[in-house]
Amino acid sequence: MSFARSQIPGNGQRPCTLCLVGGSSLGRAAYRALLQVALRIEVTVECDFRPTSVWKAMRARPDVAIIEADSPRPEVLDAVEMMVRLNPELRVLVVSAAIEPERVAPWARRRLHGYVVKDAGMEELGLAIDAVLRGREYFSAGIREILARAAWNTPANRLSPRETELLPLLARGLTLRDAAASMSISYKTADSYRSSLLRKLNVHDRVELARYAIRQRIIEP
Repeated sequence: MSFARSQIPGNGQRPCTLCLVGGSSLGRAAYRALLQVALRIEVTVECDFRPTSVWKAMRARPDVAIIEADSPRPEVLDAVEMMVRLNPELRVLVVSAAIEPERVAPWARRRLHGYVVKDAGMEELGLAIDAVLRGREYFSAGIREILARAAWNTPANRLSPRETELLPLLARGLTLRDAAASMSISYKTADSYRSSLLRKLNVHDRVELARYAIRQRIIEP
């Protein structure tokens, strides 16, 4: 199966651009060659997971980022978050050998449009690229279900409605007394909610709480 570049739909009046992201130059070279030979797709720009490299690549405003990563390490997840913040229209497709729930689950914290298991082969990767370029999603068998379970089983989903209401107020820097007034509850009640909130999220102070809220896109940085 192959796709001529002219057959892939564009974004508006400009050609589609594709960013290849991987930890090693050798790995990126291999995937770039596979895309060219097997699918007739040209990589427009590439980068590793370092912030400076991501920043430079996102200046090209790619339509799709193909993330080659077998392990969702913190630097990988942070790089994907940075890409989406710099280019909100970016569509993210992960290519990974990981199929175990514990290795796939961390991706639930990021906005993905596709996830292809490496064992699926180039034909499935081609289908996935075509799907995300057309505004759809594509996930290898079983991956969507793992991500859905992981997204539901997050600390934030275990918060009570009042704890959920309190979280962004404290994360934005309100004092507990001001947050209590905003919620029309007593200071003592708010203090109880705060203690439970910090315990459930496993954070220890306002700084960690603010970082958590930013990572989860509850507040803007």
